[in-house]
Amino acid sequence: MRAFLITIFIFISSVTFSQQIKATYAMKVTRNVDFSGNPNMPKQVVERIKKRLSEPVNYDLFFDQNQSIYKQQEKLDTPQSGRGGMWARFGGGSQNIIHTNLATGQQTNQQELFSKLFLVNREVKAREWNFTGESKQIGKYMAYEATYTQMQNPPQFRMSFGRRGNNDEEKEEEPEKIEVTVSVWFTPDIPISAGPDNYFGLPGLVLMVQDNKKVLVCTEVQINPEDKIKLTPPKKGDEVTWKEFNEIREKKAKEMRELFQNNSNRDNKSRVFIRN
Repeated sequence: MRAFLITIFIFISSVTFSQQIKATYAMKVTRNVDFSGNPNMPKQVVERIKKRLSEPVNYDLFFDQNQSIYKQQEKLDTPQSGRGGMWARFGGGSQNIIHTNLATGQQTNQQELFSKLFLVNREVKAREWNFTGESKQIGKYMAYEATYTQMQNPPQFRMSFGRRGNNDEEKEEEPEKIEVTVSVWFTPDIPISAGPDNYFGLPGLVLMVQDNKKVLVCTEVQINPEDKIKLTPPKKGDEVTWKEFNEIREKKAKEMRELFQNNSNRDNKSRVFIRN
């Protein structure tokens, strides 16, 4: 009888998790904002900018046992968002789609940068996970911690609002990378090695990720959702390597910094200075 019940349980589980599943995540990113360049900026403007930058961004992960699609939820900006569209030019937005083959680790990334689409193919190497033995409840699922270390730039998304003097031509020093321990929590209750972004390969769905830049938490899991999608790789955009895409992004960021600096020097008005 016991063997029969175990067989039934395994059968039900295999049927359940062979269907498409949707997990929703909220991500909050650490950003350093410097307003010292313009001490006369109205307080309400400062608070509005800080609030916008601190708002969590929601993502959806659609997956089955073999593959997944990860993308940002579409959100209409309010008329008061003002310069908000400018931040999105640096690579965020609902056009970004990541397709992952869970068996091979091959990813196809559709990335939008300054209103142009790129198609980036890369293979995510298996990580050396350290299973800490720690556990906690996340929503209705029991989750377990796995960690790994990596070299990472410190949180350096920095914006200075205001004029800069003639001594502003100093070179920006490249920050030294620091060793960061990334904490990832997964649940064997959903025994599929899927997860947001490039966090996958564990014996269960990833529910939470935390490092020195961001916190990513699963807020909802739906089995067989009504809004299921086709789990096929994106095809739009210019094909580039991951290295080429990062070089393009750095070049565009530098061009924008120079543009703001030139505008500031020409009309002597407040400007935005961005470090990526």
